[in-house]
Amino acid sequence: MTTAAMTKVQESAGPAPAGLPDMKVSVRQVFGIDSDLEVPAYSEVDPHVPDVDTDYRFDRATTLAILAGFAKDLPKTAASW
Repeated sequence: MTTAAMTKVQESAGPAPAGLPDMKVSVRQVFGIDSDLEVPAYSEVDPHVPDVDTDYRFDRATTLAILAGFAKDLPKTAASW
């Protein structure tokens, strides 16, 4: 992922709570889908996440629906889960 595809989340309350995404990524640059949407992401690599498969192509409608949910409904704190 390129640096241009990532932006650190700047919140007035300080850094993101532990366990929650702490940056946003461009859907266009990360998923190859023509959209201006930015979605939450983690800046640290996690061993539970598989390597990127560069040959995989995301289904546009399904991927946008899932990412829109993440972009709009992400709780601000883990306590709200």
